[in-house]
Amino acid sequence: MLKLRNKKQIKAIMFAFIALLFGILILFNLLSNSTDSKFTFFNSNGTIFNNFDFKVLDIFYRLAVKHGAGPKASFSPEIIYLNITDETYNFFDKNYLDRKDMADLNNALSQMRTQAVIYDIIFARKSSEKSDLAFYQSLERLGNVYLPTALILSEKPSKFRWKEDKAHDRIKSDYLGIPHETGIEPNNIDKTPSYLIWNWWIDKEKRSSPFYAVKALTQQNDFAIKAKGSGDISAKADADGIYRHITMVVKIDDKYFPTLSLAVFLDWAGISLDDVKIEWGDKITIPLKNADDVIIPIDKQGRTFIPFVQRMGKDFSYTSVNNFLSKFQDEDLRGNLLEQFEGNFVFVADIAIGTSDLGHTPLQNDAPLVITHASLLNAMLTNTFYKEWAFTKILLVIFLFITLMALASIPRASFFIYGIGIFIILFVPIFTWFEILSFNLFPVVTVTAINSLSLFVFIIVLETSGSKERLFIRNTFARYVPEKVVNTLLAEPEMVKLGGEERIVTVLFSDIENFTSISETLSPTELVNLLNEYFTEMSEIIMKNGGIIDKFQGDSIMAEFGVPLPVKNHPDMAVTAALQMLKRLSELREIWKQKNTIEKKPYELYCRIGINTNNMIVGNMGSKSVLDYTVIGDAVNLASRLEGANKNYGTYLMISEFTYAQLTVGRFKTRILDYVRVKGKTKPVRVYEVYGQVIDGEEDFNFRYTRQLVNQDSNKGDKEDYYQLYRNGFEAYLAQRFIQATALFKQALNLRPEDKASIGMLDRISKLEKSFYLDKDWDGSIKLMSK
Repeated sequence: MLKLRNKKQIKAIMFAFIALLFGILILFNLLSNSTDSKFTFFNSNGTIFNNFDFKVLDIFYRLAVKHGAGPKASFSPEIIYLNITDETYNFFDKNYLDRKDMADLNNALSQMRTQAVIYDIIFARKSSEKSDLAFYQSLERLGNVYLPTALILSEKPSKFRWKEDKAHDRIKSDYLGIPHETGIEPNNIDKTPSYLIWNWWIDKEKRSSPFYAVKALTQQNDFAIKAKGSGDISAKADADGIYRHITMVVKIDDKYFPTLSLAVFLDWAGISLDDVKIEWGDKITIPLKNADDVIIPIDKQGRTFIPFVQRMGKDFSYTSVNNFLSKFQDEDLRGNLLEQFEGNFVFVADIAIGTSDLGHTPLQNDAPLVITHASLLNAMLTNTFYKEWAFTKILLVIFLFITLMALASIPRASFFIYGIGIFIILFVPIFTWFEILSFNLFPVVTVTAINSLSLFVFIIVLETSGSKERLFIRNTFARYVPEKVVNTLLAEPEMVKLGGEERIVTVLFSDIENFTSISETLSPTELVNLLNEYFTEMSEIIMKNGGIIDKFQGDSIMAEFGVPLPVKNHPDMAVTAALQMLKRLSELREIWKQKNTIEKKPYELYCRIGINTNNMIVGNMGSKSVLDYTVIGDAVNLASRLEGANKNYGTYLMISEFTYAQLTVGRFKTRILDYVRVKGKTKPVRVYEVYGQVIDGEEDFNFRYTRQLVNQDSNKGDKEDYYQLYRNGFEAYLAQRFIQATALFKQALNLRPEDKASIGMLDRISKLEKSFYLDKDWDGSIKLMSK
C-alpha cells in the first residue's frame, strides 16, 4: 500500500500548490503589463513567450530545417529572387541605381509573363526626368508591379498624417480595407472581480492591440499611380534583434493596410481585404474560392511568426539582375528565362554591400530583409505557418505539471516527486521538438523554468516541513529511544501523532532502594557520577529492549514500551528489560566493590521496579516552548504505586494483572502477590511478582540479583516449592480458608525465613481472625495508601 506523508506535510504541499498557481497568475499579469521590452518577461504582444524561449526555439527550428522537416517552398507558383548585387552595379557601370536601368529590367520582365513583380525598393524622390519617364513607362508596360510603402508605426492609437499627393490618395482609395474583426476592445474590458480572477488571461490574448500607422514613406506620385498594388514593408525585430515576426495588417485611422506580401497574395487569390476575417490573438482567415482557407496565426498585435524555408539563396530560386539581362539579350537563352519566370512571383531587391537592409533571422545572420516578405508569401501559397501556443493553453499545461508535482509530493517516498519533476523537465524539450515538427511553437524555456521553480518549491516545502518534524523527533526521542526506532520515526514521522492519543502502553517505573541514606554518604560529585553510570547502564537495557526513556527524576526512571512505534509484545519487552536491569545492577555492584574507591555502602545499590499495561494518554505535553513526549493516566499512576509497593513484600519486580494477562505464556516465572486497591480507586487489582524467566530452556531466577533470602544451596524443586506454597496460601486466603492459608504461608517461611510477603499475609490473617467477622463485601484486597 502506498504510504503518504502526514497531514501537516500534505497541508504544506497544498498551500504551496495554491500559492504557486496564484503566484504564476499574478506574475504573468504584472510582467505582461511591463512596458520595458528589454526587461519584460513577455514580449509586448502579450504572450508568455520571451526572448529565451525564441532563442531555444531557433535551435529547434534550425534542426528541423536541417533535417528537412521545416516549411517547403511553393512550386506552383514559385518565388524567385531577382537581386541587384555588386556585380549589377558593375554591369551598369554606375555607383547608383539608375531608374533607366530598372526600366530596362521591367521591360524585359514584361515579356516573361510573371505572376507579379514585387519591388523591395522605395523610389521616393525624383531623379532625372528621362530616367523617371522610362521607369514610369516600364511600369505601365509591365502592369503587375507592386511598389511598397514604408509605414512609421506606433503601439498606441495615433492619427495618420495624410499628405495631399497622389501616392496618399492611392493608399486611401485602393489599398485600405475593413476586414471582419473579432476581439476585445481595450476600452470595453470588464473590470469586475470575476474578470480579474478568472478572465484576465483569456481576454489578454484576445484583446486587439494593432499597430497604428503615424505616417508613410511612399513611392513617387507617378510611380504610385502606375503600380498594381502596394503594401507595408516596415520590419520590426524582436527584442533580441532577431527578425522572427512580421505584422500582417496596420491600422490607418479606422481601416487597415496590409503588409506587402499579404497584398500580393490577396490580389493573386482575387480576395478583397474586406473579405478577410481577423480574430485578434488567434488567426487571420483568408477565404479562398477553390481551395482551403488560408489560416495565418497571429497575436493580439496582428503579428505572425515568419516560416523561413531556408537561408536566403537556398530557399527559392535566385539570379542577379545583370545575369538576367545578359541572358535576355541573348535570344537563344531568352526561352530559358521564360520557362523560369513565367507564372511566378519575382522579388526585386537591392542586396549590394552597403545598400541593403540586413538583419538576423533564426536561420541566418545578416540576411537581406526581402527574405521576410518572400517567406511570408511562400507561407500563404503553401498554407504553412507556425502557430504559437495560446496563452490559456500554456497556463493549463503549467497548471497540469504543477498539479502532477503536487500529487507526486504526497507519497512519502521522495522518489515520486524527484522522478515526476525530472521527467517533466526532460519531457518539455522533447515535447517542444515534436511540436516544432507539427508547426507549433511551445515556450520551452518559460515552462521549464516554471517547472523547475515549482519542483524546487515543493522540495523546499517537503524538506522544511520534514526537517522541522525530523528535528522535533530527533530532539524528542534521540537520547531516550533506540537508534533503530528513531530512524524508523524519521522515515515514517506520521507514526508519531503530535497531539494526544489513547493507546495501550506498558509503563515501567524503577527506583533505587534506600537512595536517601546512600546519598548522604557521598559527595555531590561522587553522587552524580554514580547516578550517571547507573542511569547509563539501565537506559541502554531499556532502549535495547525497545523501550523509551520518558524521564529521570531524582534516582527514579520512567520508561514506556509500545510507543512511539506500536508493537504487539510490549509487556514482554518491559518485563524482559526489568529482569536484565536487575541482573546488570548485580554485576555493577561487584564492579563497584572491586574499584574500592569509596565506602562499601554505596556499592549496595538495589532497585525496585513496577510495571503496568493499560490504556494511557500518549502525546506531547508541556508549554508552547517546552514539550515532553510522555504518558499520563491512572494506568501510569498504578505502575508508580507498584514500584513503591515492592518494599511491602520484599520484592523487586511487581507487575499488574493487566501486564500479566498479556505476557507470553511460559516465558516468565511469576507468582501472585496480592489483591490491592490503589488510593482513589475502588476496584482492586491483582499484582504479581516476576521472579525469573526461561532463556533457551534454562530457568533464571531473580533472587540471585536481589536481597531476597533464599537458600542458594537448595535445589530447584525447593525454590519452586516456596512459590507454589505461597500461591496455594493466597488462594486459600481469598477463599476465606484462613487456617489452611496460615499453614501454607508458614511452610513457605520455612523455605524463605525472612520473606516479607508471607510474614505480611500471616499478620493480615491474624488481624482478621481477631475481628471475629468479615464484611459482607470483603474481597481480600488491601489498600495501598502510599507509593
